[in-house]
Amino acid sequence: MQNHFGIQNLWMVKNLSLKFKRIPLAMRLLVLFFACAMNFAHASDTYAQTSRITIEVTNQTVEYVLEQIKAKTGLDYFCNNAHVNLNRKVSISLNNGSVDEVLNQVIEGTNITYSIVDDKIIFSVKESAAKQSSDLLVKGKVVDSKGEPVIGAAILEKGTTNGTVTDYDGNFTLTLNSEKAELQISYIGYKTQSLKAQFGKPMSISLAEDTEILDEVVVVGYGIQKKSNITSSVKNIKSEQIIGVSTPNVENMLQGKIAGVQVYQSGGRPGEKATIRIRGKSSLGSSVDPLWVVDGVIQVENPELNPQDIESLTVLKDAAATSLYGSRATSGVIVVTTKKAKGDNRNISISASWGIGSINEGNFKMMNSQQLAEEWRKMGKEVPEQAEKVDFNWWDAATQTSLTQDYTISFSGGNETIQSYISGGYYSEDATIKGLKIQRFKALGNLQYKPTSWLTLKPRVRGSYGDDVDHNTPDLHELYAQMPWDYPYYEDGTVINPRNLRPGYTWYGRDRRNTFYDAQYNYSKTTSLNVEGGFDFDIRINNYLTFSSTNSINFTNTKYFNYEDPRSVAAAAVKGRMQETWTKSKSRFANQMLRYNQTFGKLNVVALAAYEFNDYVVEQTSVEKQGFFPGSEVLNNAANLNAINGKKLEWALGSALCNLNLAYDAKYFLQASVRNDASSRFGKDKRNGVFFSVSGGWNVAQENFFQESALSKVIDDAKLRVSYGGVGNLPTDYYPHLNLYDIKGSYNGIIGAFPSQLGNSHLSWEKSYETNIGLDLRLIDRVNVSLDYYIKNTSGLVYFVTLPAVSGFTGYWDNIGAVRNNGFELSIDTEVLKNTPFKWNLGLNYSMNRNKIVELYGGKDVISNWQIRREGEDINTFYLKKWLGADPENGDPLWEKVNADGTVEATNNYNEATLQVVGKATPDFTGSINSLMSYKNFSLSMNWNFVVGNDVYHYRENFDSNGAYPTYNQMVPMSNWKRWEKPGDIATHPRLVDGGNKNSQRNSSRYLEDGSYIRLRNVQLSYQIPSSLTSKLGLKSTSVYVSGDNLLTFTKYPGRDPEVGESGQDTYSYPNIRKIVFGLKKKF
Repeated sequence: MQNHFGIQNLWMVKNLSLKFKRIPLAMRLLVLFFACAMNFAHASDTYAQTSRITIEVTNQTVEYVLEQIKAKTGLDYFCNNAHVNLNRKVSISLNNGSVDEVLNQVIEGTNITYSIVDDKIIFSVKESAAKQSSDLLVKGKVVDSKGEPVIGAAILEKGTTNGTVTDYDGNFTLTLNSEKAELQISYIGYKTQSLKAQFGKPMSISLAEDTEILDEVVVVGYGIQKKSNITSSVKNIKSEQIIGVSTPNVENMLQGKIAGVQVYQSGGRPGEKATIRIRGKSSLGSSVDPLWVVDGVIQVENPELNPQDIESLTVLKDAAATSLYGSRATSGVIVVTTKKAKGDNRNISISASWGIGSINEGNFKMMNSQQLAEEWRKMGKEVPEQAEKVDFNWWDAATQTSLTQDYTISFSGGNETIQSYISGGYYSEDATIKGLKIQRFKALGNLQYKPTSWLTLKPRVRGSYGDDVDHNTPDLHELYAQMPWDYPYYEDGTVINPRNLRPGYTWYGRDRRNTFYDAQYNYSKTTSLNVEGGFDFDIRINNYLTFSSTNSINFTNTKYFNYEDPRSVAAAAVKGRMQETWTKSKSRFANQMLRYNQTFGKLNVVALAAYEFNDYVVEQTSVEKQGFFPGSEVLNNAANLNAINGKKLEWALGSALCNLNLAYDAKYFLQASVRNDASSRFGKDKRNGVFFSVSGGWNVAQENFFQESALSKVIDDAKLRVSYGGVGNLPTDYYPHLNLYDIKGSYNGIIGAFPSQLGNSHLSWEKSYETNIGLDLRLIDRVNVSLDYYIKNTSGLVYFVTLPAVSGFTGYWDNIGAVRNNGFELSIDTEVLKNTPFKWNLGLNYSMNRNKIVELYGGKDVISNWQIRREGEDINTFYLKKWLGADPENGDPLWEKVNADGTVEATNNYNEATLQVVGKATPDFTGSINSLMSYKNFSLSMNWNFVVGNDVYHYRENFDSNGAYPTYNQMVPMSNWKRWEKPGDIATHPRLVDGGNKNSQRNSSRYLEDGSYIRLRNVQLSYQIPSSLTSKLGLKSTSVYVSGDNLLTFTKYPGRDPEVGESGQDTYSYPNIRKIVFGLKKKF
């Protein structure tokens, strides 16, 4: 057997090398690595087969001997009772012998032979004897709902111990004891079937997934819980539900998947992570990002994960679900479980995809030479002769079709004692705007080793490496501003420097900048390495008590290098500039937990108690030097040291927590938890914070009175949930309770300390208390409905209060206000068509959140970036002068003026107009529609995402300026815009005037637009190649697919993309990308 597995692996390596020669070298090395890993896992089984054992038995049954072998080696056995007499008595005396020696003595003198496959001994009749029983021989194949073979399914003659297991192709052969025999087919995760045996032709058996088993448990805070027992607001999604969108970041894949979770993709820059908000924004000066937990380890920063390595992802939304995470859970928790080996199946999985992307132009288009010349003529400006000769499209010249590659290879396998999952991935993407390329390398290793029945060791390691090179990607504002009659190159191909033109050349652009000039010299490079290692273990004290230890350490090392050449415009004045920044961090996490799980009749009790410790330290050093020869990229070659800076920051958090879950008779559920956090970020009297929750559930559908009612024919399940709890939040500053001083300065040559921050030893935690009422329904055995209504009140908002300069301090941190979020969430999942060849699942998510600032420090408004924080208003409220359009009589701009007595009038004087609340960035509601259709081996999935009722401030003042910036290119007007031309015109735009029309281009609600949109986020068509074809190549499964991202967007927004981030401000961020991706997945 050992030689067989070695040859098989060499064959796989040969096949992989032939099929993937075009894959980057790193991936080819990964292939060899995983092949070696597979050999290692095979060796774990081979160890059982080749281990030495001692057996001394006299006149004992064959069954007794086989059980002894099983106990000593872990090798299980299968046999046909009609041929193998397990009651036959044998005597064996063997000291330190092999398994083969024992088995040969067992079958001596019989017509039985055996083979060892994986960790199973399979007995069969020798060929000559088997022919005698051919009349009772049954053959067949077991497949799943997709037609893929089920490997290792148990085939049992019902009422006997006579059975076998399916092979790698799902095939089986079994000789039965009776012509009337029934077969029982079972496998973990599938419904057990009983069928009457068919003789003479192969049986075709399809196993259906047992959804009750598959969905029975959900990963929640610090463990797992039966889905039917959950009393809080949580949502669990599997890996196949998030895979599809082409991105290296998990955050971007959550868009439109979960009600109450808003994902803001503020741009399509490669590698850019999305912003996630769960049930609104509830802080002004603390983090509003959700807490990430990966395999039980709390992450200090968003983790770098390969989406292909995710087994499941659970979002904890209400306080009852998040309170166990205490002071960092006020904005929700995302719990990620990575993949691990399952059972004794060995798999090598390979996924590869290749994509192309194009920029999303939306509705924002710049004028060509002819259009801009006509604009000048309307203003009475003389159009230069060059406008008739040159029409250069700067946008087309700066963009390209981007290329994306994504490869992952993983190995999974083991036996009852040791199991391993190892994976590696590579992702690269060229930006659609020329200049940037990113690469990501990610690896994961999960090992589970069970040396005894009471001890399980779980070492793990996860790593990522990023390499980003940016050759001076153009600033989008600068790119839009370029005049179409400015050409960037001389006739000989040299890039023009507008500030040093050759004789006879003219540059018309106002800023005298050529986007492509500095790009030929300047660049930046960022490399980052992140490694997390952990050693976890479980000790089973008895059947209901387990001690679990989770321990982890994480290292991150990042280097940023920026080079600006002496020949570039950006650094010509200082003869070149180089900057290098090194950042390294370390975080440690440890959790020691005691778990209890016991059932008393109809009452199930699950409890835990734990102590937890987490700390973090980050160090940063930055050096900037100037003055060097062109092309010199080493800091030491620069003559002048311009700046050197460094910092070191650290914090620690210690916690004690406990939780209790009670479930009685699958009808009544109760959960309670409490956690105490002690943080280094507060003074000694405010260091501890206590957080709690309590929740209950009632499954009405399990009551006798309900089951006897007419409703039971429509409602299969109905669970009412109610919860209340409190969680907290920490200030973003690490030392808000301390007086801080700047000690790197000097006065008259004497080193001194200068005041910086005034400490506040009375600063305390932000606290959020949330009430959640929910209802889960299952209707007509095909519709799942989940409804939630919540009210979350957050008080003690942590905010930095500025102080007058005469105080000597810049300011201090204080608890200054309160915010309320309340909303409604609806999730519907429907099996529109099932139990038919054509299947269709349709899902809807709907979320509505209302945000209001309840209290602010002294009741004073806080105004910043054209937004206001005011009591009674949304936290993302716009504060601008209200635009009234163009005066029909003369075409002057008009704004609204609010007089002291409250009366309102129009004014054409910008300075007299009144700043006021004019809109909000928070949408009225958001949601998504998800569809999955399948027919035989084909499947089609779609994810539509919609956002309604949000305002976006479009910073287009320079490009829709009414003549204020004539030497900037201007945008092509929208079809529904109208410019004033003559008295009586009702127009959206005032009269066009060279130099501007009375400040009409200044910030006002004129540029505040409706940001509502509906977007086809992702569509994917896939085909599963029949196993009858792939099995001949040694493949367990193969699928191919084509997918598209952001293919369609329906919006009235006049910018390139309405999806600009939660602030609602479009500052020419990188627009989202349309992508077409082709991929394949193989499993060996």
